[in-house]
Amino acid sequence: MEKQPSGRVIDQRIRNRIMEAVEILAEGDDGVRRAWPVEYFENFYDWVPHRAHGEMQSNSAITRDERTLLLEVSSILDEACDATPGNINAYELIATGWPSRIQPVATKALNLMRKRGRLSEEEEEDPRSA
Repeated sequence: MEKQPSGRVIDQRIRNRIMEAVEILAEGDDGVRRAWPVEYFENFYDWVPHRAHGEMQSNSAITRDERTLLLEVSSILDEACDATPGNINAYELIATGWPSRIQPVATKALNLMRKRGRLSEEEEEDPRSA
């Protein structure tokens, strides 16, 4: 029987997925071109919901400072999502200027998260590092 991952390991995996989503946002216009509009938003919303769908779940692998910056990313992304038509292509989204406004906020969050780097997806890391 395969060993089930602990709650901490699951939180570490989720933190890594959030980092991947923030990386796309931190690429600005290039991130939109790479992911296209739906995935540009949804990669982040898979882990941190739009304000209309609840709040960011507690995660033992995310520090208080990381959470604060992720909530800033969430806030500006929500504004962009709400102001953007649902059926838009990458070039139209870029033309709105939203990716350029999101980019510095996402970069700040990503830089903080990169200080600790990606966490193990197999072994629990010391929670004191969070």
